[in-house]
Amino acid sequence: MDSAYSGPRPLIGVPVGQPITGPTRLRHMTHDITEPTARPPELSFAGIDTFFGADPADPEALTDDVDVGFVGVPFDGSVSRRPGTRYGPRALRAASRWQEQFAGGSAGAHNVDTDRHVSYADIEMRDCGDAPTVPNDVERTRDQVAAYVQAVTESAFPVVFGGDHYITYPSFAGVANAVEGDIGLIHLDAHSDTADESDVYGDHWHGSPMARIDELPDASYETHAMVGIRCYERDGFPELVSEEGIHVDYARDVREKGIEAAIDDAIAHATDGTDAVYLTVDIDSVDPAFAPGTGTPEPGGLTSSELLVAMDALGACSDIAAMDLMEVAPRLDPTDSTAMLGSMAVARFLERRFC
Repeated sequence: MDSAYSGPRPLIGVPVGQPITGPTRLRHMTHDITEPTARPPELSFAGIDTFFGADPADPEALTDDVDVGFVGVPFDGSVSRRPGTRYGPRALRAASRWQEQFAGGSAGAHNVDTDRHVSYADIEMRDCGDAPTVPNDVERTRDQVAAYVQAVTESAFPVVFGGDHYITYPSFAGVANAVEGDIGLIHLDAHSDTADESDVYGDHWHGSPMARIDELPDASYETHAMVGIRCYERDGFPELVSEEGIHVDYARDVREKGIEAAIDDAIAHATDGTDAVYLTVDIDSVDPAFAPGTGTPEPGGLTSSELLVAMDALGACSDIAAMDLMEVAPRLDPTDSTAMLGSMAVARFLERRFC
């Protein structure tokens, strides 16, 4: 063939212009390629991301044999500082595939940190996808989230991924609609999120969900326990704590008494006189040295180890009927450390609860 020819080069035995089908292409690319005899296991960075590789399912399709239903809420329309938590659910799902690669097989794996054998095959899990959201419309998003989480709660233990922390309010409301009785609240956070109103942000933003939850008929500040609070709070917060009976272990208290004692006290307070407990975890409860990918980081928080110990202890509390993990903003953390810590925190809770 003339060396000046610039047209398509034929594969051996395949005329120029003839369509190259899959098998023909394989036969003529190289003699080393053979037909695979078995499909290898899917890698953590391959395939469609669901949390822990769980099968997808609509909330209405869940059956009573399902243990856990995952729900994403990609919404950050009520933040006060740095946006980006709308990408949190996707990042948490992707990060979880690393744990699933080890513990997702039928044989499971041994968690050397807890000295416990773990097999996700023992847990019936479904990923219910993302609740419908309306960007920049807090009220319409709120209603959609409450209905979506309620549908999941009626059949399974809901695990909700935010999204900004305002989403805890409609998520809590959805759980309350599906669970009879009064519901206590355990709240790991750098901020109290108890702002009743704001001249700038109004009544519904990620600084107000705990105030909105207190207004629900099935909830009360009296059964609200906070762990890790350390930021600047508005004037009057100490009075709110004492007058309303909120239990608070500040970050300084955790450093003094230890995370296990702090969680034990939070559980005792939130379960006293209630029929169920909702657990909410803001990833900024952790020091930004360990979890920088969040919108309102505050120095001086929990270590990553303390968060995992806390989740392990909380997983042993059978009164907890639902949980969420909020405020992961992956684009603020190019290392993916924040999402990996968040997914591991959920793993530690579920391993203790269901394995």
